[in-house]
Amino acid sequence: MDEEKSFAGKIYDQVEQYAKTTVELYKLKTAKTLSEVFASVATGLILWVLFLFILLFFSIGAAFYLGKVMGEWHYGFMTIAGFYLIIVGIIYVYRVKCLTRRLNDYIIKQIFKD
Repeated sequence: MDEEKSFAGKIYDQVEQYAKTTVELYKLKTAKTLSEVFASVATGLILWVLFLFILLFFSIGAAFYLGKVMGEWHYGFMTIAGFYLIIVGIIYVYRVKCLTRRLNDYIIKQIFKD
């Protein structure tokens, strides 16, 4: 009888250790996935900010150039603003089809990369 308790106690200890190890493994996998997603988002954000600065300075230069060609500075800025308004309208119309699905797919791929 004493051997059965000892055997049952060993099995219980092993099952308990297995459960603790499994929980720890899932914690580590979750931490790894979250850190990779965060790093990817942070890198993307930095690249977008740099892209926006480049676009800003290019737009200012183009607006001044168009303003000089058209004879008045404000005509150039209004032309560039109209161009961006058209782009925003197109993006707004196709936002679900193009942006939302791609962003969702990207996030899901990052989470389930393993």
